[in-house]
Amino acid sequence: MAFLSLGKVRSATMGTLTGGVMPIAIDFGVGSLKLLQLASGDPPSLVAAAAIDTPESLISDNAKRYQFQFQALPRLLKGAGFKGKRAVCAIPAGQTFIKHMQFPKADNLPLADLVQAGVPAALNCDPEALILRHFAVEGATPPGTHGGSDPMSSGGGGVRQEVICMAAAREFVQRLMQTIRDCHLECVGIHPEAVATVKAFEHINRRVGDQHVSTLYLDLAAGTTKVWIAHGSALAFAKTIQLGGRDLDAAVARALDIDTAQARATRLAASTLVAPAARPANNPGAGGGLAGGGLAAMAADGSPDSLAKTDPATLTAEDRRTGRIAPGLTPQVTDQAAAPVAPPEFDLGDTLDNLTDEIGMCLRYYEAMFGGRRVDRAIFFGGEARHRGLCQHIARKARMAAHVADPLARMARSGKEPVRGVDFTTPQPGWTIPFGLCLCPTDL
Repeated sequence: MAFLSLGKVRSATMGTLTGGVMPIAIDFGVGSLKLLQLASGDPPSLVAAAAIDTPESLISDNAKRYQFQFQALPRLLKGAGFKGKRAVCAIPAGQTFIKHMQFPKADNLPLADLVQAGVPAALNCDPEALILRHFAVEGATPPGTHGGSDPMSSGGGGVRQEVICMAAAREFVQRLMQTIRDCHLECVGIHPEAVATVKAFEHINRRVGDQHVSTLYLDLAAGTTKVWIAHGSALAFAKTIQLGGRDLDAAVARALDIDTAQARATRLAASTLVAPAARPANNPGAGGGLAGGGLAAMAADGSPDSLAKTDPATLTAEDRRTGRIAPGLTPQVTDQAAAPVAPPEFDLGDTLDNLTDEIGMCLRYYEAMFGGRRVDRAIFFGGEARHRGLCQHIARKARMAAHVADPLARMARSGKEPVRGVDFTTPQPGWTIPFGLCLCPTDL
């Protein structure tokens, strides 16, 4: 279902896979504008990709950043090898209100009506000013229902339904759609980032039993950190944390008394990248990717010399039987060679503590909703997830095994496809949202 659509959902197959070429996915990220197009198949194949980084001077100015990206979009599309005129787009997390709310369960009160009344009231705005989306969290007992005091809960007694509510300003969504139309494209889908995330990992949630597996998807991005928890492919928790890579850069700038651009360059130069993700056996990848008779997999230090094992809960149906890493996932980050988050002179302690405390609060809220149930696995993605030390630090603080995702490692590609502004020979977890968008329904 697209973000704008509150009606009947069409089949994704009829939309996204028509003619074999999927729509162009557009992701207006803080750090960069990304475009990706895939063709259908198992695995899907690359058609074209392009990206342009946000100028440093615009990173912290939302209005000017969007103006830059809206103006850059037609230039980025021109001559980049994209096919067709259909496009799908993500609503940036920074422009999406997300809140867990509780509504009374009543047969005569449709949940959609309660959401359409409750969310505008919570935001104190005109209902017509919002585009709404909601997800009922099945099997949850809202923490506030029985007198809990969790600060994320809206409380209230009686039998109540836990609901993830999302809203975006109608004016902003219309600006996105007009920008796409100005590029002579047809917008056939517009989705929250959470929906694109779940779609990106649908291949590891194919079995009926996967609905009982809870996965933490942690999007470590430049501007924010997004926390999604899903049961199989059903969203069970969602929150945006207002901390990201730019806050780490700011901490480095303060510690070394340098500007933010220098701080970012210094921090990234000191970072150790995660190991490459596993590739399908029939897709070793262009430019010297892993090959072999079975599923390509790596040892914990990133070398192909031995087969890396992982928790069967993280694998596709076929890969579970062999115990090998699922395509698109790295070995567990804590099994890879240890790496520091940053040299000690950077002094990132307070910022990291704030981030891990926020993630911990999300996990505690989830556990309270489901009677102490714990998350089974964690998958990190987003541009900051390229950095091994950061992922290892978070995984240890959360006390769970975690993998970094690089969904583009699943792509079939010859190496001759038009690619602009991105190096696919290195891990690219920051391309998870556009990859998932390619697989999303097209029901506008």
